Amino acid sequence: MTTPHIDETARRVAVDPSELGDAPRIGTVTGLLADGAARTPGAELLRFGDESWTYEQADAASSGLAHLLISDHGIAPGDRVAIMLPNVVGWPLTWFAVLKAGVVAVPVNSTYRAVDLRFVLEDSGARVIVTDADHLPLVREVIAGDSALAGVGVVDIAETTTTEHPSTAPDVDVRPDTLANLQYTSGTTGFPKACMLTHDYWTRIGWTCAGAAGLGPDDVLLTAQPFSYMDPQWNTVLALTTGAPLVVLPKFSASGFMRDVRRHGATFCYVLGSMPTLLFKQPPGTDDRVNRLRGVFCSAIPTALHAALEERWGAPWREVYGMTESGIDLFSPFDDAAAVGSGTLGHPVPSKQVRIVDADGAKVPTGTPGELTVAGAPMMLGYWNRPEETARSLRDSRLHTGDVAVEDEHGGIRLVGRLKDMVRRGGENVAAAEVEAALERDDAVVATAVVAEPDDVLGEEVKAFVQLAAGVVADRGTAEAIIGRVAEGLARFKVPRYVEFVSDFPRTPSERVSKPALKARAAHAPGTVYDLRAPAPSTKENPVNKTDQATERVLVEVTRDVAVITLRRPDKLNALTAPMRRRLSALIREYGTGDKARGIVLTGTGRAFSAGEDLAAAPTSFEEMRESFESFHDVTRAVIETRVPVIAAINGIAVGGASEITLCCDARLGTPRTEFYQPENGRGLTISNASSILLPRLVRGHAMRMVLASERLVADEALRIGLLDEIVAPEALLDRAIDTVHAWTPEDVNNTALHLELLRPSIEEIERAFEREDAAADESWNSGALTAGVQGFWDARTSATANGAKR
Repeated sequence: MTTPHIDETARRVAVDPSELGDAPRIGTVTGLLADGAARTPGAELLRFGDESWTYEQADAASSGLAHLLISDHGIAPGDRVAIMLPNVVGWPLTWFAVLKAGVVAVPVNSTYRAVDLRFVLEDSGARVIVTDADHLPLVREVIAGDSALAGVGVVDIAETTTTEHPSTAPDVDVRPDTLANLQYTSGTTGFPKACMLTHDYWTRIGWTCAGAAGLGPDDVLLTAQPFSYMDPQWNTVLALTTGAPLVVLPKFSASGFMRDVRRHGATFCYVLGSMPTLLFKQPPGTDDRVNRLRGVFCSAIPTALHAALEERWGAPWREVYGMTESGIDLFSPFDDAAAVGSGTLGHPVPSKQVRIVDADGAKVPTGTPGELTVAGAPMMLGYWNRPEETARSLRDSRLHTGDVAVEDEHGGIRLVGRLKDMVRRGGENVAAAEVEAALERDDAVVATAVVAEPDDVLGEEVKAFVQLAAGVVADRGTAEAIIGRVAEGLARFKVPRYVEFVSDFPRTPSERVSKPALKARAAHAPGTVYDLRAPAPSTKENPVNKTDQATERVLVEVTRDVAVITLRRPDKLNALTAPMRRRLSALIREYGTGDKARGIVLTGTGRAFSAGEDLAAAPTSFEEMRESFESFHDVTRAVIETRVPVIAAINGIAVGGASEITLCCDARLGTPRTEFYQPENGRGLTISNASSILLPRLVRGHAMRMVLASERLVADEALRIGLLDEIVAPEALLDRAIDTVHAWTPEDVNNTALHLELLRPSIEEIERAFEREDAAADESWNSGALTAGVQGFWDARTSATANGAKR
């Protein structure tokens, strides 16, 4: 089946594309309504279900209500009137009435409870609230319970239809710069702020969207968001601007939305948030393309679904970007086929200037992420009662959006995340939006929300709440399969570690997930959380020496152009098996050339950098003993031979061979919990790899106490004698290590590798130490001292455990 034919040649447009940068011909919302009522009084303006309202009817009804507010409640220009109604015709009629009276509208979410309602009424200083029978008990309870609200009048919308008031507009001076709304933001991070929006703000959005979408009186517009949110309001002004009727649905329903598009013959609609994904996840129908849609504007079209969305419903989908603070800023025209699947927001509208800046406000180079800032019209006047917030957001006549964006070489803008919706994992910022988009491309996923999960080592880890498609089993296997597929297209550090399945999400009025509410719900009633990086526990039936999980236990992620290699075996204090050591050497060599990273940072998870040799899988043959020693030697060789700085970020205890690995590094940064311990001599074992060469270079005479006395050195003592270069807070450890690499590898300077070669011990010195050590190891093995030393370690632990000592 195909899309019904629409004769494009006969269509009329309200705003020619060449006029997009001009000011609207009529600069007030009330002026647009009056003009429509005068020119086309019988034309349909609003449609709620089967109920239709003409311009003439809407104009007369709103005028009567405006007079009621003035005469019965004494409101005057500049006063505030709150509107707490669901999606019924009384909402836009009340809005028109409030604006005709020269009063400021205060939209209130109809799902608010007492605390939220009280806040908005008090913050706005509303004189009157217009509501319905369903909300009257709550409204009266809130007003009666707060002396500060004692004077607030209450209007039942049902009672306004029987009053006798003039059907002509009050004689009130309303201009483009007259304040029209205190529009509260969605409030996903606490109590919302109110944007001060003028008539010019609303009429410019209507004018710009009409021109950008090529709309006119032959179109039918459709909206499904709550009227308290800004979208149905600008859609109403769009209808007034174009002469096209606006169909208002009671609420968004993924299963019924496209059915309503067909039923009402809608030619244009706007969707946002999770709506595109939820729509596409509905079962396909043979009548999907039986509709009159000419185009869809959308905020955040899922890139991978873009072409499929157009193919399924037979209409172009184009990005439009804006905020409550700024209206409309960027868009892609319907005839721009190159925009499909590009992930870009298009280009600025003619009345806006967009710039991407760094933390200091300087414009960043093309291709570099920065904060998206906007100047031009329309723009809010500021935040009501919040001068400091206004000053933070509106700086140098520019709105700082809080969105992180990149500009391509063609001037297109692509969002990569929110400044306040990032996971700070190690030294890397992970944009929640990017990971969510990747997850939602999976057929098994309906919707997701990515949040930060605290982590002792990395500061934060990536956690994904996932709503599954019908029939998909919510178990670990599903979590692993989804994350496995996502990992193919994301950098390793962006891949979620934790997955928690949910049946739904708490949402804001704009259909965005409320992450604070989601996290609060998870804390109150936690579900099953799958840790997809936790190593499988070792058992007698599955001994660690027969399980090679090196790829999961030694991980590498490039963070700020630095390779962070992490030992991840926290249940064993990150003890190193031979396969782990081989992988560690291979990764150091891979990233040590300078081609893939400017430096390397070695660290561990949990409370240990590493416990060195895994004595739970001690060598049982001469060959295994030789492999063990050789694999430690090779880690040292790999570090010494790199052409980039190697920094040890020692998050906890570094024991034996692990302590000695840190000595090979060019710097050792620790935390207050850092501790060095080389117990081999006390166990009758030979020191391994490079202690004999490197310790004296670092700590001189203190080398003897470390090796021969097997003395534990805590962080402060290690710093005093020069074994540690710096002690930093645990949460800052990786960032500081990465900063050190950057400081040692300045841009446009290429002599770092030469200095490293001069400053480090020569590989010949190291090899001579290895020869002596290997000979001692052979003697230790053949004499039985090595095996006895390992057994002595286990005997001591058994005795300590029996006496109640902690591990």
